[in-house]
Amino acid sequence: MSARHTKGRTGRGFMFVWGAPILLGVLSVFGLLAALLGTGAWHWASWITLTILLGVIVRYWVFPLKH
Repeated sequence: MSARHTKGRTGRGFMFVWGAPILLGVLSVFGLLAALLGTGAWHWASWITLTILLGVIVRYWVFPLKH
């Protein structure tokens, strides 16, 4: 059985739980590598991806989820 089809008691699958953290991790790695290894447009790509990450951090810091 694949990870996409395994669901626990709550009915939420693997990608529901881990999709956003994986995406944020990929954006972090891409932004840092683009800044270190690239020049020109790669620096702009780095700034954009790292700004997206800061935007997510600020959003959940200023407006935390209410349970």
